[in-house]
Amino acid sequence: MMHRRPLLAALALAAPRVARAQHGRRHILMMLFRGWEEACDGFRDYFAARRRDVELVVLDAQEDLTRVPDMVREAQAMQPDLVYLWGTTLTMAVLGPWDAHDPRRHLTGIPAVFNIVTDPVRNRVVRSRAMPGRPVTGTEYIAPVAVQLRAMDSYRPFRRAAALFNPREGNSVVTLEEMSELLAARGAVLDRLPVPLIEGRPQPDAIPGLVAAARAGGAAWLYIPPDTFLNEHRAALTAAALDEGLPSFSASERFVAFADALAGLVSRYYSVGAFTAFKAERILFDGVPPGDIPVETLSRFSYLVRMDTARRLRVYPPVELLRIAEAV
Repeated sequence: MMHRRPLLAALALAAPRVARAQHGRRHILMMLFRGWEEACDGFRDYFAARRRDVELVVLDAQEDLTRVPDMVREAQAMQPDLVYLWGTTLTMAVLGPWDAHDPRRHLTGIPAVFNIVTDPVRNRVVRSRAMPGRPVTGTEYIAPVAVQLRAMDSYRPFRRAAALFNPREGNSVVTLEEMSELLAARGAVLDRLPVPLIEGRPQPDAIPGLVAAARAGGAAWLYIPPDTFLNEHRAALTAAALDEGLPSFSASERFVAFADALAGLVSRYYSVGAFTAFKAERILFDGVPPGDIPVETLSRFSYLVRMDTARRLRVYPPVELLRIAEAV
């Protein structure tokens, strides 16, 4: 694996993809949003286990979307065999909408796979999951929202939940819109609490007060959507929920595995990365057009329960749930 290199050095790899493929090695440009993490491990390790000859070059946006135009230009200059995209925000910025692609700003002419993406149809990354409508495919990483709601209800039935979110993060907004619709259909309520922005930046100091407001409003659960800002401040968020005696349920594993959320129905990042590599392998080595490969989630999700949080809150999972849950 090679890390980000200057553009002039990258041009040394700019031989046509077809010519390079004759020598067996495939070149993959990994465009990341917040650095290397578990999904990237799974992606890399899949190829190693399969003894596939791939070279990985990494570009990291470092959570700064102003870097994306330069990253796209560098990708077009390098002409890798495939581009790997991490995360909803970066994927949307690099690819643009499937039905409003602008070749002056968006990646063009290079097949791509994405992962750690929320609802790529609502976010217009692909036309549909079965027929992406462009040379792109990938892996969704959160369980369907309806399934998450059932998982929450199986632990602790509820009529009201609350959720903090970054109003500038599309994946959070989309997820909470769907959750609100589903809850309204069953006569329940989701209180959506946007984190205030100053000069466009969400303010972490507001987290404890918003969690207190959620508890005061009668929420039985604090739902944690897929949200980069919340992930950065997961320790503060889950600690605030504990202080308020408010059980928290997460759509992604880090809030339970690496913080103090009570529970979550999650896809393991590592497994998501490996499944995405399987799709990449079909493109690179089997010659399958990416637009013919459906966008999918994993077939299995993990129900995580943090038992020390359950003891502190005195909110224990039902015995039936313990039979299938993973204690962390």
